Amino acid sequence: MAPRLSVIVPVYDVEAYLPACLDSLRAQTFHDLEVIMVDDGSPDDSARICAEYAAEDSRFKLVRKENAGLGAARNTGAEHLHPASEFLTFVDSDDTVPPDAYRLMVASLEESGSDFVSGNVLHINSTRVWQSPMHRFLRDGSAKRTHVSENRRLLGDRTAWNKVFRRRFWEKHALAFPEGVLYEDTPVMVPAHFLAEAVDVIGEPTYHWRLRDGEGAPSITQRRTEVRGLRDRIAAVESVSKFLAARPEPEAKDLKLAYDRSVLTSDLRLFLTVLPDGDEEFRAEFIRGVNRFLNGVDPEIVLGMQSQPRLKWLLVRKHALTELVALLEAERQGDRGEVEGLLRKYASFPSVKGIGDLLPKKALRLDQDLKLWTSLREVSWRGGRLRLAGHAAIQRVSQPGKHSSVKVLAIQKVGSRRPLLIPMPNVHAPEATAASKTTDVNYDWSGWEADIDPRRLRKGDTWEEGVWRVGMAMTSGGLLRKRAISAKGPDSPGAPPYQWLDRDYRLLPFAEKGALRLRVERVRALVTGYREVDGSIAISGEIRVPVGAGEQVALRVTNRGTGEVLDYPVTVRPQPAADTYFEVFVPLADVALLPEYPRAEEPDATALAARRNWSTTLLVTAPDGTSRNLSTVVGAGLADAQFALSRGLAPGAEDYEVACQAGNNGYLKFSGRPLQARVTKVEWTGDRFVLHGSAPVPLDDAAFFVSARSRADEKRSELRLLPDGTFVASFAPGRMSGPNKNLPLPTGRWNFLLRIPGRALDIPFVIDRLAVERFPVVGTVDGNTFEFQARWYNFPQLYCLSDLDVGQQGPYHQARLRKDVYEAGRSLPLRESVVFISFNGRQFSDSPRAVHEELVRRGSDLEQLWVVRDNQVELPDTVRPLRMWSKDWYEALARSRYIVTNAHLPHWIERRPGQVVVQTWHGTMLKKIGLDIEAPAFNPDYHEQLRAETKNWSLLVSANRFSTPILRRAMGFEGEILETGYPRNDHLHAPDKEKRAAEVRRALGLPEGKKVVLYAPTWRDNQAHRRGQFRLDLQLDLEDAERRLGRDHVVLVRRHSNVVDAVSGAGNGFVFDVSDYPDIADLYLVADILVTDYSSVMFDYANLQRPMLFFTYDLEHYRDVLRGFYFDFEREAPGPLIPDSDGLISAIRDIDTVRATYADRYRDFHERFCGLDDGQATGRVVDRLLRRGEELRHES
Repeated sequence: MAPRLSVIVPVYDVEAYLPACLDSLRAQTFHDLEVIMVDDGSPDDSARICAEYAAEDSRFKLVRKENAGLGAARNTGAEHLHPASEFLTFVDSDDTVPPDAYRLMVASLEESGSDFVSGNVLHINSTRVWQSPMHRFLRDGSAKRTHVSENRRLLGDRTAWNKVFRRRFWEKHALAFPEGVLYEDTPVMVPAHFLAEAVDVIGEPTYHWRLRDGEGAPSITQRRTEVRGLRDRIAAVESVSKFLAARPEPEAKDLKLAYDRSVLTSDLRLFLTVLPDGDEEFRAEFIRGVNRFLNGVDPEIVLGMQSQPRLKWLLVRKHALTELVALLEAERQGDRGEVEGLLRKYASFPSVKGIGDLLPKKALRLDQDLKLWTSLREVSWRGGRLRLAGHAAIQRVSQPGKHSSVKVLAIQKVGSRRPLLIPMPNVHAPEATAASKTTDVNYDWSGWEADIDPRRLRKGDTWEEGVWRVGMAMTSGGLLRKRAISAKGPDSPGAPPYQWLDRDYRLLPFAEKGALRLRVERVRALVTGYREVDGSIAISGEIRVPVGAGEQVALRVTNRGTGEVLDYPVTVRPQPAADTYFEVFVPLADVALLPEYPRAEEPDATALAARRNWSTTLLVTAPDGTSRNLSTVVGAGLADAQFALSRGLAPGAEDYEVACQAGNNGYLKFSGRPLQARVTKVEWTGDRFVLHGSAPVPLDDAAFFVSARSRADEKRSELRLLPDGTFVASFAPGRMSGPNKNLPLPTGRWNFLLRIPGRALDIPFVIDRLAVERFPVVGTVDGNTFEFQARWYNFPQLYCLSDLDVGQQGPYHQARLRKDVYEAGRSLPLRESVVFISFNGRQFSDSPRAVHEELVRRGSDLEQLWVVRDNQVELPDTVRPLRMWSKDWYEALARSRYIVTNAHLPHWIERRPGQVVVQTWHGTMLKKIGLDIEAPAFNPDYHEQLRAETKNWSLLVSANRFSTPILRRAMGFEGEILETGYPRNDHLHAPDKEKRAAEVRRALGLPEGKKVVLYAPTWRDNQAHRRGQFRLDLQLDLEDAERRLGRDHVVLVRRHSNVVDAVSGAGNGFVFDVSDYPDIADLYLVADILVTDYSSVMFDYANLQRPMLFFTYDLEHYRDVLRGFYFDFEREAPGPLIPDSDGLISAIRDIDTVRATYADRYRDFHERFCGLDDGQATGRVVDRLLRRGEELRHES
């Protein structure tokens, strides 16, 4: 059979991701397709992979060509379409396509006749799936035969691969991608939207856009300062703007204005923000190219913007590069300028000279900036009254006091001119200031709350259907502003609950385009029950309005994401003097989400996130064909229901279910989804949360986990099954972290899941609708607060609040603490105290610990303070904890005579006279550090901040003679270097080290008689979850290691302190995650073999003269791209460099041969790097620290 759809896949250097891409195409439920794989001269093994697929499946065809870039490869694919093909689409070869995507898209085009269809997009990586922000507007719902002139948001739909085109449309307009440039999509996709007669939109995800692990903002920022990328982006947006300018259609003018505005707020803004990071060539090209584009742009677009972008683009027009860069740099430091004027407000920039002289005063007007923002934080019902509470403020206008503003709530029925006005008191809300991103505006009294009696919405004594708008008027700072109340987000404002007013009416708060509305609704159809009958869901209820003798009733089931509509006949049975009874049967298979991908050993995150959601109405049709819709409202007291699927529906179907649920609005909905555990009750008892619930499958051997939302970290806790098949799960959030499980869960959000051996998918949790109103459930223990929340209406999530007082959180409060406590405290007398900092408050360890213990041994009278971040460190009673970012922390930094740290200090710290700052650093250097890192991926401002910081160090500790010149150069340090050896390594020379090792083995629960392998890799700059939090790139095959080593070995895995993911599979008796253990020096003592990569642990462990192996799977990339080395690691390493897991495991088994082979190298390595480590380094450092303190005391 000839293919109807041609899928063009350009292939270049993607061998790691290509099989997943091609498997997703092979698994499409739309089978009449061809896959044209275009090998664009790929240097890796991609072409061979493509050839294998072509040999196995006749629908796959490989086309080879010399490398010419993505655009040329796509065009080549379009030249090789099958003659009978009707549709074409594009796929990037590291992405994947959901299995039902092309069936939905082609079906949409067949029904509508549109020229192409565009679908929603999700981002994926190896661990999770999330909405692509660029495509978020597409998920709002499906649409048939729309157009960019009707929906301007489609101007932002600029990617090629989330679309299926009619071939005749593509060829009629001779569409082709530009070649040899970046940003190929925009010059084709925006004109395509304009040229199309009509397009369809599908709100369901139709494409999975991969962001490769470690691909984050710093590397993207660096690429944005490349001149080629800038030129190509400007050329792309210019071509579209000129295309629209040349079109004769009347709608083209307005579309050009909208497009040009989007270019300035999106495309070119990306390059504007990194202008300070670019070199002279980049800056000159930016000014030249952007002004060329602006020559064709209506000046009113710029003049109509808010002040910050308006000022920047006006400075671009003035070619005022110096002032523009200064403004951008000031903005990076949080300086947004000042607000001046009484009635008319203007911006001024004291820190940026010349702006006022370059621009007219009207260009500095701030009226458009000073808008009212309103946010809801609570929508609930109390005693039959609607409680609304939230925050409201005029941007950049402080509300520091109780009488800083006047707020009035206005409720007005649509179509009426008479609003209901409700004055509201100001409420103290320091959390609003903490949540803001500003350092100069105080919103502490921006809170408001109102209780609304629904009876005030009645007309006389009767309820009247209608919709009421809810808004606010506010005066503050001499300004009057009005705005609708914003209702959005994952908490109750985004999914507000409804209330029954009497038997037939209810009041339903809802959001319309993000604004709060109230609807009084008469209930005409009530669902009273649902059950499973022979593979169908039987829905029963009552129709509360008359149904004519000749009228037919159907249940209409609609998937708003895909546009699919299903109708099912309803049986009605009139009852004398009562409502009409109805019943309808919906086959589970029709609304179910069925697995389509071939089973993998580990299903990816997209399977867990998949949903097939349906809304319902009763459609009543008269004999003459006219119809009316009756909303299907679920009766009060009717719980949600779950119906597990049988394996007979499809392989893997037993991991899925169909749920009947009402949601926050009470309308009956179906959801085809992976199995869920339903929570019916949560309570705080003593020090723990207790969850009651059920699941639609047996839970024998199930395990309950609390799982971090944004990183790979799980905590197993108690699960108890009850005789009736329900379960009780419990966990104590104040005692789940740390090596002894004595520490609270870290600040942040945590999800819940059940794991059943043999099931492919974990089972997440959902809250039953009858339990939602009892959330949140709050627990407090040892000063830590935990909120068990219902988010997105029925998704349970634990929120571990910061232990920092809310009045000390956020940029504004932190700026005040820095000024009022730190800066003011520097003029107060010094205290005889020492502040210790180890890995920025994450550990009680390393050289700072050694210094502390030496001071205790000497009986020092110094007060000893240890910096702790987020309550995640266990401390002895010889030190007092000092909460990082707290008032006490700022004061201690300002007034302590001594500061001892092994990591960077905040860049704003300035050592005061009489103060001693000792930098011990945290390892001998193999990989480059400091100023020797040419382009730090983790922080573009690192070099500048480091130079400022090192001026404030008094003493810098060097572990060996090799390190001393590197530290001086790489740190830009001109002060005194203590070449003493490392204090932290004294532990390895202690006379009782064998006794200590035995104690550590017992504490870790290590089995007797087994060799201990310690795997301690470093972190990868390019493997980031977000700034400062890095992924665990675990390439060691732990399952293979257990098979081959488990009889006589155990493996300890120690993550770098910058890595936040837990070790998957740990806790099985073979693999131990020892990352929470306080001090790695203890782990050295118990380790028979060290496995590392480029970490400084090699230099410390060498003191024990035990064998080391180096797992260097990414040696070339790490050495040549990420960091670079200080010596010839490949020639001088005291052990073998092993590129793969198999070889590493083999070397561990044959460790005696390794030891003998590398004996000479090891001896040289030990002499070079461990020559000063003799067990007395700490004493030498403490002697100099105290002597320096005395010298400064006498000088003052």
